[in-house]
Amino acid sequence: MKPKHPSRLELALQASNEGVWDWYVDEEEIYYSDRVLGFLGYPRDEAPNILKHSDRYIHEDDQPELQKAISEVLSESAPDTLATDCRYRHPDGSWHWLRIRGVLVPAEDGSSDRIVGSVIDISRRKNAETALDEERHRLHELIENIPVNVYYKDTDSKFVLANSSTAKKLGAESVQDLIGKSDHDFFDARHADVARANELEIMETQKPQIKVIQCETWEDRENTWAETSKLPWLDRKGNLRGTFGVTSDITDLVRSQRMLTSLAEELQSRYTAVEEELHLAREIQQALLPQSLEGLTLCDSSREVSFGCRYAPASEMAGDFYEVIPISQHSIGFFIGDVMGHGVRASLVVSMLRGLMEKEREAATDPEWFLYGINEGLVSILERANVTLFATAIYCVVNLKEGTLRYSCAGHPTPITVRLGKAQQLKLQGKETNPALGLIPGTPFKAEKLSLDEIDRLLVFTDGLHEVENEHGEPYGVERIIAQLEDHADEELSTCLDRIIAEAKAFSKTNEFDDDVCLLAMDVGSGL
Repeated sequence: MKPKHPSRLELALQASNEGVWDWYVDEEEIYYSDRVLGFLGYPRDEAPNILKHSDRYIHEDDQPELQKAISEVLSESAPDTLATDCRYRHPDGSWHWLRIRGVLVPAEDGSSDRIVGSVIDISRRKNAETALDEERHRLHELIENIPVNVYYKDTDSKFVLANSSTAKKLGAESVQDLIGKSDHDFFDARHADVARANELEIMETQKPQIKVIQCETWEDRENTWAETSKLPWLDRKGNLRGTFGVTSDITDLVRSQRMLTSLAEELQSRYTAVEEELHLAREIQQALLPQSLEGLTLCDSSREVSFGCRYAPASEMAGDFYEVIPISQHSIGFFIGDVMGHGVRASLVVSMLRGLMEKEREAATDPEWFLYGINEGLVSILERANVTLFATAIYCVVNLKEGTLRYSCAGHPTPITVRLGKAQQLKLQGKETNPALGLIPGTPFKAEKLSLDEIDRLLVFTDGLHEVENEHGEPYGVERIIAQLEDHADEELSTCLDRIIAEAKAFSKTNEFDDDVCLLAMDVGSGL
């Protein structure tokens, strides 16, 4: 006996990924093939009749069309086929697009009519069509609303597609009035002949003509000037269809050519001056930074504190900076700031902060009041300028007489300390943290206090260090900084800082920093 093979219909349905349903319309029960049950997401004994109870399972916007299709197939005057696409609510709550097809099988014995059909899940195609329609709509909206002329021409240089700006420029009542016409219908013969020759050359060589400035001559109006880019129009198979182009009217610019030339020369002169000033500003900004901290110490009979720093601006005008503030014979303050952004604006805020720091110098012994005064001044300046900017900062005060380090953070990472070869990032007391500078007026700032006996080495840093990313988008992270401090805890401070910078650069996908980086560190040792 020969083994039973699937029927041609079964094979065809399997190949097309379709399932079969069978329904006697007067009955509740409906038959679904296994494929349909898979689409519906129900076991056979729980599968609902989605045709009879469409109000429960079919999207409300699609129910009328489905019911209409069922009614028509049952009608004597209508075709005996059913065809509709609808959205079906899957048991998991998602909507699936189903393509439902059916054919009426009339009952010959007076029993109820029967509809037999197929179902296929077309969600992928529908979603792709929706995305494509949306993309086409966005493209159409863009072309229709950009203030330039966009057009396609066939191999005879006749318009086949254009936007409204093109119709308006050529004096046509609508885009439709352009279709089938050429430049000879709008410009004088001289300009139209030149345009045709250019388009023939583009089609022959298949090389574009980009940003060509032309004088447009008309029969019944003054000449105009335009900047035009034209390219060969190829279909997706690479067959030449004609040309397409983008034209911008630059008449006013050309008519003002002499003035603009003079203005351009003046602007160039000013630009050169600005470049020189920016270069000078960067030199001044660099000069305003404290001189190398190598060798800077604070000491008494019991302790000696030495300092080191590394500063790597990412652009001509940096937003990171640091400052060391001598307070007394046994006390010193140090400040690191990170202004939002880069460039001139960030540099100006840095200058403001330096001025505010000088103004608040009397409060330099108290980190919380020092930052409070700077914040009040910066908020006042930014509000008057109607500008939203902020800067994160940390200010620390070392007091050898008291044997303490007091610090206050304004939205800035807390310091990392090393003690007996073990590094950790300090945690702030309480749940609330101080905001960045320049955001909220009247904000009280809190300070933290730490004994110098708990510190062998301390590092403060800006986010350009721990936020640098590798080729996988992974940030360097504070944990790697902590590991570096532990690995190099026995080395000189300057060597340790160089190691941290080198390791972070090696981690970076570009081997450079994308943001400004500033490190300031201190070692606490025994005194005289």
